[in-house]
Amino acid sequence: MPEALEPAVRAGTCISAWERFCADLADLGRAVHDGGHPDPADGVRHLSRVAIHALQSAVEHGDPAFPTFHRFDDDVVKWGGPNVDNVYLRARVDADYGYRVTGNLAGVRNVIVSVVEGDMQLEQYGVFAECDIDRLDVAEDGSFELVVSAVRPGGCSGPWMPLDRRARYLSVRVYVCDLDTDRVGEFAIERIGSAGQAPARLAPARLADQLGEAMTWQRATMEYWGPFMDSVYERTGGANVISPPMSVPGGADGIRYGGGIYELAPDEALLIETEVPDADYWSVMLYSKPWFESLDIHNRQNALNGQEIHVDDDGICRIVVAHRDPALPNWLDTEGRSTGHVSWRWIWARSAPTPVATVVPHANLDRVVPAEARRLTRAERTAALARRRAHFARRFRR
Repeated sequence: MPEALEPAVRAGTCISAWERFCADLADLGRAVHDGGHPDPADGVRHLSRVAIHALQSAVEHGDPAFPTFHRFDDDVVKWGGPNVDNVYLRARVDADYGYRVTGNLAGVRNVIVSVVEGDMQLEQYGVFAECDIDRLDVAEDGSFELVVSAVRPGGCSGPWMPLDRRARYLSVRVYVCDLDTDRVGEFAIERIGSAGQAPARLAPARLADQLGEAMTWQRATMEYWGPFMDSVYERTGGANVISPPMSVPGGADGIRYGGGIYELAPDEALLIETEVPDADYWSVMLYSKPWFESLDIHNRQNALNGQEIHVDDDGICRIVVAHRDPALPNWLDTEGRSTGHVSWRWIWARSAPTPVATVVPHANLDRVVPAEARRLTRAERTAALARRRAHFARRFRR
C-alpha cells in the first residue's frame, strides 16, 4: 500500500466502525419505539445511559495492560438492578499480567473486591475470587495494598487474590449505608512492572474492535433485562408476590437476593412485612420495568437499608410501596409507575426471612398498620428527603 494512502485508509477504518456503531444504535432506538413500551422516554434515556457505559468501558477503560477503575451503576449511568447503597468500580484485567491495588478505606463500612468473568447478560457468570475489608489488612491510617495475579509473586506476604484465566474484570463494591458518616474510599490499580511506561497511541483497528465490543455489550444489555423481569414474574407466581432471598448466578457469594414484580392501581399500595434479618447489611429498593434501573434516588425515597428502615415495637418492619406518601416512615415512592420491581438484599446474613406482601387500598393503610406504628409528619418527610439529596450530591457530585 502506498505510504500516502495509509492515513486515508486508517481514517476510513475509524469512520466505518463509527458509522456501523451509530447505525446499530439507531436500530436499538427503533426497537424501543416499536416495542410498545408505555414510556418511550424512559427507554430512550436508558439507551443513552447504556451507550455511555459501553463506550467508556470498552474505549476509555478497556486496556488490561494499563487498567483504570471505572465507576458505573451510579445515580445516572445504571443498568442491571444496581444497589443504590453501593459505589461500583471495576477495571479490565488479564491473567497474563499481575496487578497492585492500593487506596484508603478510612471511614468505609465494608467493601467486596471480586475477580469476575463479566456480565450475566453476556452469559459470563464466573466469580472466581472475593475478599472484603477484613481480609485487606487495612492500616491504622486506612491505607491498604492488594496484589491480584495468576500466582502469588515471590516476596508477596500481604493480601493476594488469584486471577483466573477466564476473568476480565476486577470489581469493587463499596457499601455506603449511613448517609452521614460512611465514606466511599479511594482505589487505584496498576499493572505490576508498568512504572514509567505508557500505552501506545490508539490505532484505528483497535478503536474499531472497541466500538464493536461496546455495541455487543449494549445490544445484549438492552435485550436482556425485560425478559429477565418477565421471568421473575413467572417464577414468583405473578404480581405482588415476593420470593425468598437466594443466591444468583454471577452474584457475590455473600449476597442473597429476593423480590418480585409489583402492579398497583392509582389507589392501591403494597404493604410488605418482614422480620429483621440477622445480616451485616440488608435493604429493599425499587427498579423500573423493563429497564431494571434504580429510580430517582436524589429526589425521592425509593430505597432503604437496615440503617434507615424503621422497625415497629412488635419487631416487624412494614414497608409500603405506593404512588403517594402514606405518612409511614418506610415508604418506597413508585414515581407513579404502575408496575416495577421490588428487590431485597440480605448480605453476610445468618438468617434470611421471607417478606410477605399484601395489596391494600391506600385509604385503608391506617386500618391495616397497627395504631402504635410510627407515622411521619410532612416536615419530617421533607427533612429526610433533603438529607438524601445532600448525601448523594456528596457521593457522586464532588
